[in-house]
Amino acid sequence: MRLVLHLNQIHRVFNEGTSDEKIALDNINLTLDKGDFVTVIGSNGAGKSTLMNIISGVLLPDHGQVELAGRDVTYMTEYNRSKMIGRVFQDPMAGTAPSMTIEENLAIAYSRNKRRSLRIGVTKKRRELFQEVLEALNLGLENRLNAKVGLLSGGERQALSLLMATFTEPSILLLDEHTAALDPARAELITN
Repeated sequence: MRLVLHLNQIHRVFNEGTSDEKIALDNINLTLDKGDFVTVIGSNGAGKSTLMNIISGVLLPDHGQVELAGRDVTYMTEYNRSKMIGRVFQDPMAGTAPSMTIEENLAIAYSRNKRRSLRIGVTKKRRELFQEVLEALNLGLENRLNAKVGLLSGGERQALSLLMATFTEPSILLLDEHTAALDPARAELITN
């Protein structure tokens, strides 16, 4: 197997030295190979989001090392790490641009990690691809490419977010309660 993620002695404390001190992560070690599927379970405040934020570069660990695909990314910016990581947030409002159309959101996601140019963002071929992948979600979004994302239901937006996060086949996909806004049937479809 190919090593995708390695966390070595990750430690993170909030409000250190105060009466509100909270040890969120205490020397966490984790190794994931390509194809691994891991679920992190814990109560509110257990450190799940902190762990995801450290992996994605939103937060830095107080000490420890983060490696993605064998590369030390501990101090790499979130922007640069995002080239290797797909992420879907619990909040269906996050991860999409609500004032843009479905098609525009998909075009941005599709172009992620590709060389930028002044070419047209959506070609006929891309539009057909977008319609094809949306049709698989069985939400009827393939016929609403020009609809503003902000007008979609939470479940539709969350499904779109997940699709956008997987377009570039990232090395690692971080899902934070990604099915919370979906009905059970849709959640199963999206998960599969």
